Amino acid sequence: MKTRLLLTLIACFLALSSHAAGTKIDGIHYNLDSSTKTASVTYTGSSSSDNTYSGDITIPASVNYSGRKYSVTSIGDDAFYKCTGLTSITIPSSVTSIGDWAFYGCKGLTSITIPSSVTSIGGWAFAGCTGLTSVTIPSSVTSIGRYAFYDCTGLTSITIPSSVTSIGDDAFYKCTGLTSVTLNNNTIASKTYTSSSSLSSIFGNQVKEYILGDEIQSIGSYAFSRCTGLTSITIPSSVTSIESSAFSGCTGLTSIKVE
Repeated sequence: MKTRLLLTLIACFLALSSHAAGTKIDGIHYNLDSSTKTASVTYTGSSSSDNTYSGDITIPASVNYSGRKYSVTSIGDDAFYKCTGLTSITIPSSVTSIGDWAFYGCKGLTSITIPSSVTSIGGWAFAGCTGLTSVTIPSSVTSIGRYAFYDCTGLTSITIPSSVTSIGDDAFYKCTGLTSVTLNNNTIASKTYTSSSSLSSIFGNQVKEYILGDEIQSIGSYAFSRCTGLTSITIPSSVTSIESSAFSGCTGLTSIKVE
Protein backbone atom coordinates (compact mmCIF):
# COMPACT_ATOMS: atom_id res chain seq x y z
CA MET A 1 0.00 0.00 0.00
CA LYS A 2 2.82 2.37 0.95
CA THR A 3 4.67 1.47 -2.24
CA ARG A 4 1.59 2.29 -4.35
CA LEU A 5 1.17 5.62 -2.56
CA LEU A 6 4.82 6.46 -3.09
CA LEU A 7 4.59 5.65 -6.79
CA THR A 8 1.48 7.84 -7.10
CA LEU A 9 3.25 10.76 -5.43
CA ILE A 10 6.27 10.34 -7.69
CA ALA A 11 4.03 10.29 -10.78
CA CYS A 12 2.28 13.49 -9.65
CA PHE A 13 5.63 15.15 -9.00
CA LEU A 14 6.93 14.21 -12.44
CA ALA A 15 3.75 15.53 -14.08
CA LEU A 16 4.06 18.85 -12.25
CA SER A 17 7.80 19.16 -12.82
CA SER A 18 7.31 18.86 -16.60
CA HIS A 19 5.67 22.31 -16.47
CA ALA A 20 7.53 25.41 -15.30
CA ALA A 21 4.85 28.06 -14.90
CA GLY A 22 5.54 31.75 -15.26
CA THR A 23 9.25 31.49 -16.04
CA LYS A 24 10.67 34.88 -17.04
CA ILE A 25 13.23 34.84 -19.85
CA ASP A 26 14.59 38.06 -21.36
CA GLY A 27 11.65 40.06 -20.04
CA ILE A 28 8.87 37.73 -21.27
CA HIS A 29 6.99 35.23 -19.13
CA TYR A 30 6.42 31.69 -20.36
CA ASN A 31 4.85 28.44 -19.32
CA LEU A 32 7.45 25.82 -20.18
CA ASP A 33 6.63 22.18 -20.86
CA SER A 34 9.73 20.04 -20.61
CA SER A 35 7.94 16.93 -21.88
CA THR A 36 7.18 18.53 -25.24
CA LYS A 37 9.93 21.16 -25.11
CA THR A 38 7.43 23.87 -25.94
CA ALA A 39 6.77 27.28 -24.45
CA SER A 40 3.66 29.44 -24.24
CA VAL A 41 3.78 33.18 -23.59
CA THR A 42 1.83 33.72 -20.39
CA TYR A 43 0.22 36.31 -18.17
CA THR A 44 2.70 38.11 -15.91
CA GLY A 45 0.71 38.74 -12.76
CA SER A 46 -2.26 38.07 -10.52
CA SER A 47 -4.26 41.09 -11.70
CA SER A 48 -4.49 43.30 -14.78
CA SER A 49 -2.41 45.98 -13.06
CA ASP A 50 0.49 43.51 -12.85
CA ASN A 51 0.66 43.01 -16.61
CA THR A 52 3.37 45.47 -17.54
CA TYR A 53 4.44 44.61 -21.09
CA SER A 54 4.91 47.85 -23.01
CA GLY A 55 6.62 49.32 -26.05
CA ASP A 56 7.79 47.08 -28.89
CA ILE A 57 7.86 43.39 -28.03
CA THR A 58 9.51 40.69 -30.13
CA ILE A 59 8.66 37.14 -29.21
CA PRO A 60 11.47 34.74 -30.10
CA ALA A 61 10.87 31.47 -31.94
CA SER A 62 12.61 29.59 -29.13
CA VAL A 63 14.01 30.14 -25.66
CA ASN A 64 16.66 28.43 -23.58
CA TYR A 65 16.17 27.56 -19.92
CA SER A 66 18.30 25.37 -17.65
CA GLY A 67 20.20 23.97 -20.58
CA ARG A 68 17.09 23.10 -22.59
CA LYS A 69 15.70 24.65 -25.74
CA TYR A 70 11.94 25.29 -25.95
CA SER A 71 10.01 26.16 -29.10
CA VAL A 72 7.53 29.02 -28.58
CA THR A 73 4.31 27.58 -30.01
CA SER A 74 1.53 29.68 -28.54
CA ILE A 75 0.47 32.98 -27.04
CA GLY A 76 -1.54 31.84 -24.05
CA ASP A 77 -4.78 33.09 -22.57
CA ASP A 78 -4.54 36.65 -21.17
CA ALA A 79 -0.84 36.87 -22.12
CA PHE A 80 -0.93 40.60 -22.92
CA TYR A 81 -4.23 41.38 -21.20
CA LYS A 82 -4.74 45.15 -20.89
CA CYS A 83 -1.15 46.02 -21.80
CA THR A 84 -2.22 49.49 -22.86
CA GLY A 85 1.38 50.59 -23.34
CA LEU A 86 2.12 47.86 -25.87
CA THR A 87 2.78 49.54 -29.23
CA SER A 88 3.88 46.66 -31.44
CA ILE A 89 4.29 42.90 -31.28
CA THR A 90 6.31 40.57 -33.47
CA ILE A 91 5.03 37.00 -33.45
CA PRO A 92 7.38 34.24 -34.71
CA SER A 93 6.37 31.62 -37.28
CA SER A 94 6.68 28.95 -34.60
CA VAL A 95 3.42 30.12 -32.98
CA THR A 96 0.33 28.12 -33.98
CA SER A 97 -2.35 29.57 -31.70
CA ILE A 98 -3.40 32.82 -30.06
CA GLY A 99 -5.37 32.22 -26.87
CA ASP A 100 -8.50 33.75 -25.39
CA TRP A 101 -8.16 37.38 -24.26
CA ALA A 102 -4.50 37.30 -25.40
CA PHE A 103 -4.36 40.98 -26.44
CA TYR A 104 -7.54 42.24 -24.83
CA GLY A 105 -7.45 45.99 -24.20
CA CYS A 106 -4.10 46.62 -25.92
CA LYS A 107 -5.21 50.05 -27.08
CA GLY A 108 -1.74 51.09 -28.22
CA LEU A 109 -1.54 48.45 -30.95
CA THR A 110 -2.18 49.97 -34.38
CA SER A 111 -1.36 46.97 -36.56
CA ILE A 112 -0.42 43.35 -36.15
CA THR A 113 0.95 40.70 -38.47
CA ILE A 114 -0.28 37.23 -37.66
CA PRO A 115 2.19 34.67 -39.06
CA SER A 116 1.05 32.00 -41.50
CA SER A 117 1.70 29.31 -38.88
CA VAL A 118 -1.27 30.37 -36.72
CA THR A 119 -4.35 28.15 -37.08
CA SER A 120 -6.66 29.54 -34.39
CA ILE A 121 -7.51 32.92 -32.86
CA GLY A 122 -9.23 32.65 -29.50
CA GLY A 123 -12.31 34.38 -28.17
CA TRP A 124 -11.83 38.05 -27.22
CA ALA A 125 -8.22 37.73 -28.45
CA PHE A 126 -7.98 41.30 -29.79
CA ALA A 127 -11.10 42.75 -28.18
CA GLY A 128 -10.79 46.35 -27.10
CA CYS A 129 -7.78 47.04 -29.33
CA THR A 130 -9.34 50.33 -30.35
CA GLY A 131 -6.17 51.63 -31.99
CA LEU A 132 -5.92 48.65 -34.33
CA THR A 133 -6.39 49.89 -37.89
CA SER A 134 -4.96 46.97 -39.81
CA VAL A 135 -4.90 43.22 -39.36
CA THR A 136 -4.12 40.48 -41.86
CA ILE A 137 -5.59 37.06 -41.18
CA PRO A 138 -3.37 34.47 -42.90
CA SER A 139 -4.68 31.55 -44.94
CA SER A 140 -3.54 29.14 -42.21
CA VAL A 141 -6.24 30.25 -39.76
CA THR A 142 -9.22 27.90 -39.56
CA SER A 143 -11.14 29.35 -36.62
CA ILE A 144 -11.82 32.78 -35.13
CA GLY A 145 -13.37 32.83 -31.69
CA ARG A 146 -16.37 34.71 -30.42
CA TYR A 147 -15.79 38.44 -29.83
CA ALA A 148 -12.23 38.02 -31.18
CA PHE A 149 -12.12 41.59 -32.52
CA TYR A 150 -14.86 43.10 -30.37
CA ASP A 151 -14.75 46.92 -30.18
CA CYS A 152 -11.86 47.27 -32.64
CA THR A 153 -13.33 50.56 -33.76
CA GLY A 154 -10.33 51.50 -35.90
CA LEU A 155 -10.77 48.60 -38.34
CA THR A 156 -12.31 49.69 -41.64
CA SER A 157 -11.93 46.51 -43.67
CA ILE A 158 -11.21 42.83 -43.17
CA THR A 159 -10.54 39.86 -45.43
CA ILE A 160 -11.57 36.40 -44.27
CA PRO A 161 -9.47 33.79 -46.12
CA SER A 162 -10.86 30.55 -47.53
CA SER A 163 -9.19 28.55 -44.76
CA VAL A 164 -11.51 29.98 -42.08
CA THR A 165 -14.40 27.58 -41.58
CA SER A 166 -15.58 28.83 -38.19
CA ILE A 167 -16.22 32.37 -36.94
CA GLY A 168 -17.82 32.89 -33.56
CA ASP A 169 -20.84 35.12 -33.11
CA ASP A 170 -20.04 38.79 -32.55
CA ALA A 171 -16.42 38.27 -33.67
CA PHE A 172 -16.44 41.84 -35.02
CA TYR A 173 -19.17 43.22 -32.77
CA LYS A 174 -18.94 46.99 -32.15
CA CYS A 175 -16.35 47.43 -34.90
CA THR A 176 -18.17 50.61 -35.81
CA GLY A 177 -15.63 51.63 -38.46
CA LEU A 178 -15.79 48.30 -40.31
CA THR A 179 -17.51 49.04 -43.63
CA SER A 180 -15.98 46.50 -46.04
CA VAL A 181 -15.73 42.71 -45.69
CA THR A 182 -14.16 40.32 -48.19
CA LEU A 183 -15.36 36.78 -47.62
CA ASN A 184 -13.66 33.82 -49.28
CA ASN A 185 -14.99 30.73 -47.50
CA ASN A 186 -17.96 28.89 -48.96
CA THR A 187 -18.78 27.21 -45.62
CA ILE A 188 -19.46 30.61 -44.05
CA ALA A 189 -21.41 32.07 -46.98
CA SER A 190 -23.51 28.98 -47.75
CA LYS A 191 -24.49 28.26 -44.15
CA THR A 192 -28.22 28.21 -43.44
CA TYR A 193 -28.83 31.16 -41.13
CA THR A 194 -32.03 32.35 -39.47
CA SER A 195 -33.87 35.66 -39.49
CA SER A 196 -32.26 36.48 -36.14
CA SER A 197 -28.79 35.13 -36.83
CA SER A 198 -26.90 36.04 -40.01
CA LEU A 199 -23.59 37.46 -41.16
CA SER A 200 -24.67 40.64 -39.38
CA SER A 201 -24.31 38.67 -36.14
CA ILE A 202 -20.63 38.24 -36.95
CA PHE A 203 -19.67 41.51 -38.63
CA GLY A 204 -22.40 43.90 -37.53
CA ASN A 205 -25.08 45.62 -39.57
CA GLN A 206 -22.97 48.71 -40.32
CA VAL A 207 -20.99 46.97 -43.10
CA LYS A 208 -21.70 48.74 -46.37
CA GLU A 209 -19.90 46.42 -48.77
CA TYR A 210 -19.42 42.66 -49.01
CA ILE A 211 -17.08 41.20 -51.60
CA LEU A 212 -17.45 37.46 -52.13
CA GLY A 213 -14.43 35.58 -53.44
CA ASP A 214 -14.30 33.00 -56.23
CA GLU A 215 -14.45 30.18 -53.67
CA ILE A 216 -18.08 31.02 -52.91
CA GLN A 217 -20.50 28.64 -54.64
CA SER A 218 -23.76 29.41 -52.87
CA ILE A 219 -25.35 31.93 -50.53
CA GLY A 220 -27.38 30.43 -47.71
CA SER A 221 -30.80 31.32 -46.40
CA TYR A 222 -30.87 34.58 -44.44
CA ALA A 223 -27.09 34.99 -44.99
CA PHE A 224 -27.33 38.79 -45.21
CA SER A 225 -30.57 39.20 -43.28
CA ARG A 226 -30.69 42.37 -41.18
CA CYS A 227 -27.57 43.79 -42.85
CA THR A 228 -29.31 47.15 -42.81
CA GLY A 229 -26.20 49.14 -43.69
CA LEU A 230 -25.41 47.06 -46.78
CA THR A 231 -25.39 49.13 -49.98
CA SER A 232 -23.19 47.05 -52.28
CA ILE A 233 -22.31 43.40 -52.82
CA THR A 234 -20.03 41.68 -55.31
CA ILE A 235 -21.06 38.13 -56.26
CA PRO A 236 -18.62 35.99 -58.27
CA SER A 237 -19.68 33.86 -61.26
CA SER A 238 -18.84 30.78 -59.18
CA VAL A 239 -22.10 31.25 -57.24
CA THR A 240 -24.75 28.89 -58.63
CA SER A 241 -27.50 29.29 -56.03
CA ILE A 242 -28.92 31.91 -53.71
CA GLU A 243 -31.25 30.53 -51.04
CA SER A 244 -34.49 32.06 -49.80
CA SER A 245 -34.46 35.29 -47.80
CA ALA A 246 -30.71 35.64 -48.34
CA PHE A 247 -31.04 39.44 -48.46
CA SER A 248 -34.09 39.85 -46.27
CA GLY A 249 -34.26 43.31 -44.71
CA CYS A 250 -31.41 44.78 -46.79
CA THR A 251 -33.37 47.95 -47.42
CA GLY A 252 -30.31 49.99 -48.40
CA LEU A 253 -28.90 47.58 -51.00
CA THR A 254 -28.57 49.54 -54.24
CA SER A 255 -25.73 47.78 -56.06
CA ILE A 256 -25.26 44.09 -56.95
CA LYS A 257 -22.24 43.23 -59.06
CA VAL A 258 -21.94 39.81 -60.67
CA GLU A 259 -18.40 39.04 -61.85
